Amino acid sequence: MRFYVGTCEMKWTHEGDMEQLWIRRELGDELFKELQQDWCAVVLLRSNSQSLPGDIYKRVDVYVDIEDDRYATLFALRFSKARKLETI
Repeated sequence: MRFYVGTCEMKWTHEGDMEQLWIRRELGDELFKELQQDWCAVVLLRSNSQSLPGDIYKRVDVYVDIEDDRYATLFALRFSKARKLETI
């Protein structure tokens, strides 16, 4: 299953560890640590910012793919703000 967990905006120059810091700040420590588990596959979709100049800022949508139904159910119960989108 794929879950939408959040979005954040940052400069296009923020890559790698700096990008992860911004995502962690936006999602919170508990959810970010959960996304680092082996059974989670994090998917980042980058696009131009919708509210800031797109040539300088990017928007990062954060999704997580969870193939195991048991883990997906536990994730959905634990993080009720995550929205289920589709089945893998």
